[in-house]
Amino acid sequence: MQVSRRGAIQLGGLGVLAVGGLSVPWSGAVLSESASELDQNLLPTPYQRPFAVPPVLLPRETGQDEFGRYATFVINEQAATAQVLPSGQLLRGFGYDGTIPGPTIHVERGTRVVAKLRNRLPLVHPQFGHRFDTSTHLHGNPSLPEYDGYASDLTGPGSSKVYQWPTEQTGARTLWYHDHAVHRTAENVYSGLAGQFHVHSPVERALLPTQSPYDVPLIVSDVMFAGDGSLGFDTRDDSGLWGDVILVNGVPWPVMPVRRRVYRFRMLDASLSRSYRPTLFPAGIVHMVATDGGLMPRSQAVTSWRHGSAERYEFLIDFSQYPAGTRVELRNLSNENNRDFDHTDKILAFDVTDQPVDTSDPTWNVIPDTLFRSDVMDLTPDMAVRHRLLAFEREGGEWTINGRTWDDVIDSGFREVVGNPGLGDVEVWTYENGSGGWFHPVHMHLVDQKILSRNGNPPFDYEAGPKDTIYVGENETVDIIMRFGPHRGRYMIHCHNLPHEDHDMMVQFSVGLAADAVDPHDPIGADPASRDDDDDRGRSPDPWPPGVPRRPSPGNSGPGSGSSGPGSGGSGGSGSSNDDERPKKRRNKKPKKKPGKKGKGPKGKGPKGKGPKGKKGKGPRGKGGRPPRRPRRR
Repeated sequence: MQVSRRGAIQLGGLGVLAVGGLSVPWSGAVLSESASELDQNLLPTPYQRPFAVPPVLLPRETGQDEFGRYATFVINEQAATAQVLPSGQLLRGFGYDGTIPGPTIHVERGTRVVAKLRNRLPLVHPQFGHRFDTSTHLHGNPSLPEYDGYASDLTGPGSSKVYQWPTEQTGARTLWYHDHAVHRTAENVYSGLAGQFHVHSPVERALLPTQSPYDVPLIVSDVMFAGDGSLGFDTRDDSGLWGDVILVNGVPWPVMPVRRRVYRFRMLDASLSRSYRPTLFPAGIVHMVATDGGLMPRSQAVTSWRHGSAERYEFLIDFSQYPAGTRVELRNLSNENNRDFDHTDKILAFDVTDQPVDTSDPTWNVIPDTLFRSDVMDLTPDMAVRHRLLAFEREGGEWTINGRTWDDVIDSGFREVVGNPGLGDVEVWTYENGSGGWFHPVHMHLVDQKILSRNGNPPFDYEAGPKDTIYVGENETVDIIMRFGPHRGRYMIHCHNLPHEDHDMMVQFSVGLAADAVDPHDPIGADPASRDDDDDRGRSPDPWPPGVPRRPSPGNSGPGSGSSGPGSGGSGGSGSSNDDERPKKRRNKKPKKKPGKKGKGPKGKGPKGKGPKGKKGKGPRGKGGRPPRRPRRR
């Protein structure tokens, strides 16, 4: 196997697994060898462990102030363990509040969420050897750029960052929060830094189950093990990681007892690279009710669906159709160019019981037909003011978008963009994957999208809802439409096969900013992390809860939405783009230029609500707020 320079460094880490073979994915057939080096007799077997639900993270404080409802959270990024192997040996990783996966957060739509993320991780990752910086992305939420988990906006060990996540424009949906640190997202997420985040609304509560145990989070991932039982890691020359053990909420192939009623499942594919094609066995129907961006206009009855990394699908299963004592499996038919092993065709099992059903719950036996039509689903191509093409390719060992990478963005002083729509503009973008050997789950930050077509054909029934991550299969061309907003600023777009993202299939676009405009919401400089020397003995980390303002700043009268506040940027401009043109091939690198000075414009309306800050930490940024460069592979 050909190993890159960075891959060679990883393979030299503690407990890292090296697997021989091709450096491209297989066709999806079951392989005879295992991804793990651990003896097969020591690996877990399917359907031996009970189902588990991640803990719920409660807010430190909730209330109402002059700006509306708020909820404050404090989340520690710290060492965590999970019991996966039957021997009892613990899988050692890192998680939010010390759990793998992280705890689930529940909020009502319209709540202003203020979350203090505290990096309590080692200075150096003990397995992979990189400095353990983090950047937290609330995936699917329209956050301001400085709170969006911008890859190069890093929080170093011993520091913290207060994220502002308003939800008045989010709508009921399944979000997830995960690490997004530049060039290290794969290792950090694989180590355990991921969790679900549920936004609720009265409309959703009236239509669907929202109470435990009938509203069920499913965080599905895959792992492999080194010969000593530690976590293995092999991305096959940065092409992807496909483990041979499937975890659901951190448990291998669990069994869940269910009553004879309707259940709602929120399935997130948190695998680094593996896609799934779930189906019921014995054969049955699931009713798809929500996609990444929330409720679909109408529910869709399906027997299977393609499910790529970072996508969320919410579906209902009516277990009243099965006699008590029946075992129903959620199996995996897989997709082209996965690497599959003996038991990767299984996800979890349900055992139908004869436990009594509470029929006073109006959702116990209802499969709704009409749900909710969000604004994005009413967009039509004739509303678009521009069409752009993005090509996803591998060039010279690097994963690129229109021939560009995140290192090119860094070299431009974080100015280079692939598109610069105006605030409120409707555009059609085409994602093109000309490869027969790779699929790309493409995530665009900030905006919900509607799929118009795949290779000129209508989208699949199960994707007929608002999306933020688009499965772009082998040799597929996908047209999507969206309205850009509600904020101005720079946001990322990337492949969510995380080894592809890290090497280096990620670029950025800007909304409502002229090419040389001062950006009041600079994603790195507007609100950086600061030193946090508080201990972890359970007390509030600040004398004043974060996000609860004492008094609004003079001249400010509302929350920091940034879209209409002073200094919110221009309304268009002439940034780098390739409208309606085939992308040009990558040019030779130009000499590196020094970035311009960062603007210090006003941050938009509203209080920052962070409480007193500790001393600013120098962290890994160095001068000018720049993150450390990863050496370019040649």
